[in-house]
Amino acid sequence: MKNVILTVFLLLSLSLQAQKALVSGPMMGYIEHREALIWLEVAPDVNKVVIKYQQQNKPQTAQTIQYEGLLGKKYNPIKVRVEELDMNTAYEYAIFLNDKKVELPFVTTFKTKKLWEWRESAPDFSFLVGSCFYINDSTYDRPGRPYGQNPRILETMGNTPSDFMLWTGDNLYLREADYSSAAGIGYRYSYNFRQPFFQKLRATRANYATWDDHDFGPDNSDASYELKDVALETFKKYWGNKSFGEADNAGVYNKFRWSDCDFFMMDDRYHRSADDLPEMMNGKPNPDKQFYGKKQLEWLKNSLISSNASFKFIISGGQMLNPLAKDKECFMGYPLEWQDLMSFIVDNKISGVIFLSGDRHFSELIKYQPKDFYPLYEFTCSAVTSGVADISKSKEFTNPARVPSSLLLQNNFGKISVSGNRDNRQVTLETYDINGAQKWNVTIKKSELVAK
Repeated sequence: MKNVILTVFLLLSLSLQAQKALVSGPMMGYIEHREALIWLEVAPDVNKVVIKYQQQNKPQTAQTIQYEGLLGKKYNPIKVRVEELDMNTAYEYAIFLNDKKVELPFVTTFKTKKLWEWRESAPDFSFLVGSCFYINDSTYDRPGRPYGQNPRILETMGNTPSDFMLWTGDNLYLREADYSSAAGIGYRYSYNFRQPFFQKLRATRANYATWDDHDFGPDNSDASYELKDVALETFKKYWGNKSFGEADNAGVYNKFRWSDCDFFMMDDRYHRSADDLPEMMNGKPNPDKQFYGKKQLEWLKNSLISSNASFKFIISGGQMLNPLAKDKECFMGYPLEWQDLMSFIVDNKISGVIFLSGDRHFSELIKYQPKDFYPLYEFTCSAVTSGVADISKSKEFTNPARVPSSLLLQNNFGKISVSGNRDNRQVTLETYDINGAQKWNVTIKKSELVAK
């Protein structure tokens, strides 16, 4: 009996050691047909990281991969690429730190993409979307009522089935004591990522992210922020996108494909001019005021015109189509670039464009109608855990560009589903509250977004 008790004690002790060794994660980054990325952060005393993975319910397929990078630093966010996977296959994986298995309260799985092109109809899929994730930290928060709201909504998101998660900016909030130094930026990223509420959401599906001002630098920050390169490198360490910017143009922008849809994740901070720079000069749009910057905008144009996707999602931290938000860091407040992109979409008859954004601390669906073109929609989804904006006394409360009944003034997240056969493809936009109750939904058919 004593031996049994001792064995149980040793097993519990080893499990506890492994739990302490895992600072945060695991998180699934990108997932492709034959490759996936697993992210995690480990404690400074971890000197060995091993991931064991196998096809679900097939232990005979088990393989291991050991992380070969540097460890032992104060913050150790690491990425492990799992390669030569089988397509359209479900895998389960486990983390071993210093040869001890990390026990998690749920099964960690992922599924590789299916090769459907030229063979069958595009697979249906869904993804979650959200922005403004404020987690309280009293040492650094402003005095008074905590700004962060109930984080249980993150557990609701983790329990909501989807293929992946889109983090659309303000994925954490750098405080004054954070964005003043590289050490502060590193602390904030590590602090937020290790919060347990995020764990299932990040570990059980792919995650793709862009940023906005609060995970880039100070409030309303722009290209003049002196630590923007530190912020960029930290973002790249903590997120598992397949790419970040271009070789000759830094930033977090990237694109990926899921089923028959393309996703263009824009960077609205790294190259951005100051908001207060005049929109107009001598009666014309100011050529020096840029939102994305010439290089990034050219990248987006080339990507759009070469895309054959049924739906083309353009994702940005701040709003892009709201005519009443020009003074709220909206893309419309940068008229030269904004008109350039709108004209490009219309002139080149780019079909299937839908905009996604965050930032505003409320959710809504904006409908913008270019002349002689299909309507452009923007789904703004905010806020998940930060404070909610009260716009009941502002002109935006009755915004004529808003789709009726789509304004939501409470903490929420979005779910977007793409479904239907080739000729009847459609997108369904939904919002959910902290308890997972649906608040509104709108369906947009592919046939409604055809450029003629």
